[in-house]
Amino acid sequence: MHILICPDKFRGSLTAQEACDALERGIKRRRPKSTIQKLPLADGGEGTLEVIQQAHGGTWVSVKVQDPLFRAIAADYLWLADQKMAYIEMSRASGLMLLDAKERNPSLTSSIGTGELILAAMEKGAEKIVLTLGGSATNDAGIGMAQALGYRFLDAAGKELQPIGKELGNLAQILPSPMAEKLKSIEFFVITDVQNPLAGESGAAHIFAKQKGATAALIKQLDKGLTNIGKLMDGLAGIAISEQAGAGAAGGLGAGAVYFLGAKMSLGAEWVLDKLHIDRAIRKADYVITGEGKVDGQSWGGKLISQVLQRADKQFKQTLIVCGAFEEAEKIPVFFDANDVFSVMSKAENVKDAMENAGSYLEKIGEEIALKYL
Repeated sequence: MHILICPDKFRGSLTAQEACDALERGIKRRRPKSTIQKLPLADGGEGTLEVIQQAHGGTWVSVKVQDPLFRAIAADYLWLADQKMAYIEMSRASGLMLLDAKERNPSLTSSIGTGELILAAMEKGAEKIVLTLGGSATNDAGIGMAQALGYRFLDAAGKELQPIGKELGNLAQILPSPMAEKLKSIEFFVITDVQNPLAGESGAAHIFAKQKGATAALIKQLDKGLTNIGKLMDGLAGIAISEQAGAGAAGGLGAGAVYFLGAKMSLGAEWVLDKLHIDRAIRKADYVITGEGKVDGQSWGGKLISQVLQRADKQFKQTLIVCGAFEEAEKIPVFFDANDVFSVMSKAENVKDAMENAGSYLEKIGEEIALKYL
């Protein structure tokens, strides 16, 4: 029996690799002769670089950069020397995880550190740079990143602006970077796990700024700023960058990467699955086990596990789902059976127990799957 184990991370509890290992231990305890392939997944957000390294190798390069509040920190990126390719996760330099709760204010934060990572990769000789978005502390539409790469931003009086969220509403002129030709010589790719436009009711500020510390009044101000820079970018580029799916990712860095870097944008789930050749792995499997920390109605709208389910279904392979919590069972796809979902919460005493002991519970779920299906 050949089993493919390919979950996403259980946020705040287990990495994707740890989830794979726990399920494998449980299955092997009951079915020691089973052949298991472990393929940890990510959706383009946090954890994507580790997944890429496990599949394709590479080395970590540490760089001194500025965090979202312009303090000096060390952040790393993944370097594949043979391909002259750098993978950069913006949250490592500009992420919410770098700030204490009291420091979170998306009007004052900047993506400048992400730009410094890009600059370091360029200086190392990168010919291709992949930028993964997610977990940002920022709402600056990427002007911080762009300033680190030579762009300058002026108000109507010609005064240079600080590259932070609250200044987007004052932006009147974008001065091109002296590195423009160098930037054009590099292939940039942006990977995002959301499809929101830059501004408006479903844009970066209204959907994501609250979790970054913004009040209702500040959200409206930030959205006005995003609308302003969106009009500027769209007019200068001659295309509606601000309306593209994913433009609002990472506080508008999706739009900024397209405008300032000429980046090509891809949906994270699809990109990661293709990069890991998951269709080939599914073809070899008798059973596919996927999952994530929380499975609910949002899991089916093009998210990672829904992509795995669809790809497995095309090859007529049975798929099982493991998760921390299973909610909104009525929204599960018609071609999938809710009885094939196994949750940690169904075994744990409470949420704290589930979070702290998820690995042990996944082992038990692995045993249960082995006895029931294999």
